[in-house]
Amino acid sequence: MSQDQIDILKRTLERERKARKAAEKILEEKSRELYFTSQKLENLLDEKSSQLQGVFENIIDAFVLMEINGTILKFNDAATKLFGYDIKNDTVNVLSLVHKDDYQYAMASFEQLRTKGYFKNYEARIYTKSKEVKWVHINASLVYDRDNKPIAAQGIVRDITQEKALKKELEDQKNQLSIIINNSPIGISLSKTGYSGLLQINQSLIDMLGYSSEELKTMRIQDITHPEDEERSKKARTQLVNGDIDKFRLEKRYIKKDGSIFWAKTNVTAVRNSSGAIDYQVATIEDVSKEREAKEKLIESENRLATLVLNLDSGIILEDENRKVVLTNNKFCELLNFNRPVEEIYGMDCSDAAQQNKVLFKNPEAFVERMNAIDEAKVEVIGDELEMKDGKILERNYLPIIIGEQSKGFLWTFTDVTLKRTYRKRLEAQKQKYYSIIANMNLGLVEVDIDEKILMVNQSFTEMSGYDEAELLGQYASTIFNTDEAKDTIASENEKRKRGESNSYEVKVKTKTGDEKYWFVSGAPNYDMNGNVVGSIGVHIDITALKTLELQKEKLLLKLERSNDELQEYAHIVSHDLKSPLRSIDALVSWLKEDNKGKLDDMSMRNFELIEATLEKMEQLISDVLDYSSVGTESNQKEGVDLEKKLSNILSMLYVPEHIQIKILKPLPTVKGDATKLQQLFQNLISNAIKFIDKEEGKITIDFDDLKSHYKFSITDNGMGIEKKYHDKIFKIFHALNKSKDSTGIGLSIVKKIVDLHEGQIWLESEPKVGTTFYFTLKK
Repeated sequence: MSQDQIDILKRTLERERKARKAAEKILEEKSRELYFTSQKLENLLDEKSSQLQGVFENIIDAFVLMEINGTILKFNDAATKLFGYDIKNDTVNVLSLVHKDDYQYAMASFEQLRTKGYFKNYEARIYTKSKEVKWVHINASLVYDRDNKPIAAQGIVRDITQEKALKKELEDQKNQLSIIINNSPIGISLSKTGYSGLLQINQSLIDMLGYSSEELKTMRIQDITHPEDEERSKKARTQLVNGDIDKFRLEKRYIKKDGSIFWAKTNVTAVRNSSGAIDYQVATIEDVSKEREAKEKLIESENRLATLVLNLDSGIILEDENRKVVLTNNKFCELLNFNRPVEEIYGMDCSDAAQQNKVLFKNPEAFVERMNAIDEAKVEVIGDELEMKDGKILERNYLPIIIGEQSKGFLWTFTDVTLKRTYRKRLEAQKQKYYSIIANMNLGLVEVDIDEKILMVNQSFTEMSGYDEAELLGQYASTIFNTDEAKDTIASENEKRKRGESNSYEVKVKTKTGDEKYWFVSGAPNYDMNGNVVGSIGVHIDITALKTLELQKEKLLLKLERSNDELQEYAHIVSHDLKSPLRSIDALVSWLKEDNKGKLDDMSMRNFELIEATLEKMEQLISDVLDYSSVGTESNQKEGVDLEKKLSNILSMLYVPEHIQIKILKPLPTVKGDATKLQQLFQNLISNAIKFIDKEEGKITIDFDDLKSHYKFSITDNGMGIEKKYHDKIFKIFHALNKSKDSTGIGLSIVKKIVDLHEGQIWLESEPKVGTTFYFTLKK
């Protein structure tokens, strides 16, 4: 080698040595900048971690952190209170908390946690430290380290023991109400607008009509109404449909399956929706054939007896002062079984007649003794009952006839009240039966009169209110349950009932002990025989526990919303505070370049340019971080977005080099979503495809498939491709494969968040030096 060549090599080595020193200096400055930037980000992360720690410590629900093998690492205060363990002193494995009957279910859920990384809506029983059994609801997920390896698991645990008990209690009450309805002697049917037959029928109605439940469900009430009564029924139904009335009552005839006819009282009530249209009609049908028959017989008897004595349906006998018969009638002979003409009875001695006919009575001696005692006392007697051997019951009245101060005789009247007494006993038995049902049902029942005075309460209501029955009867409901809300609500709703309206409402009351309770009240007006409103009946359910849960939920949602707003505001403030010094540095660099123009060498100018490029990238990074944190926090309403038009707008704005061709295989659909975010999604993916095409002829293809509930989109390019080991990493924030000044490593993270926001998934298929296809789904 010649000396010249050696000198050239020495000069070359010297230049490389100087260049290396310059590069090391630049690297040192960059490292320093990176260190300060990292320190700022770590401080921010520490702040966020501290905030999150505060959230987990103060969250209402229990928070549990555990190792992969199930050993508990951390409880928040709510978890400590729920499970009863002090994690600082107790070593607990989650499997020891699982109820023995839920073990298989728990193991299946843990397997899902291990394979999928999460499980949701796990509901099962657990043991506390004191071996108390509780129901819990759990959402859990794995915790990963920076290498995406699972290192722990975390879960939010909610105590749903009371909720489960309340659901069971409501279901029991529903079943009890169903039993009451199905065992009611009154026929009950439910029909629905637009449904051709009867939707529900109880057993009493089936027994009344003789049809099976399947047959009745294909029939209408008018199909079994007697033709002569259909016109009245049709008129009432028309008024109901037109909204003129909400209910009607008719007494009409029905035709049984065997062709026989019976009379029934029919009450039909409309259940309307918010627009006033009828959704359902509830009909109660009470067989009154026997009562009607009894009424008709009574009227017939009265008309017949009108030709006898003073229109009375009674046997009469008039005695003089010597107890001789001076007047009687055929009815008396009929009742006392005298088989002789009325005229032959005149002049008979009543004392002798009583002795002769005492054998007709169930207690003969008592009959005679009572008659003599009444005659001697000469005092008016009304409603004296006599029971005959043949089962007949007579009601006897005695009226002394006094003219001046002298007794001129006695008038006896005898009436057959057998049917009346039997009917009264039956009614009393039915009354006692229903009183027994009402007293023992788990729904609080209250009857009030038209002035809101309490007439009747059942046992359940006394337990709900804390008052004894004696303390409630005769009192005013709005006075006893004396919260301002209760007074106004009860008064308002009772006014509706006075107008004949049924209603349901919630009310906050105070019990006798001063406890505040929430009741759900369903009431209906009470009518007299003439159809006049005389009061109302209300059914009360204690919904305090359910109401408490609703209030807690509202408070929690409000707290979370406020927290999200504060975090969003904080992100904007941090963004502004970070950008301000960057802009100041950029301005100072520009001034230095301007002030030293022509004085600095090329290397210094390039360093200034590098500083400016770094500042620009740092500002873009902050903007991207802010965009990433904003995705999903805005409450824009979802709307129909025409993706075909949206894509056309995107392509008109993007710079597409001449050597790249973009092809859309078929018109894109319209989806429900956020128009701005969907534009950002397609724009980021198409821009990435353009940016990383390294072929002389670039090709980008856009297509979609129509799935059941989602659309699946694909964007394919023939660019440089992505190695498989990076497929999962590129969607994570700050994972940029290309370290260009335009890339911050956040774009695809934003894309994934937008897809998640629209209930979809995103993935890719790629081969290095061949190209990449990004797939993503969006919910329709």
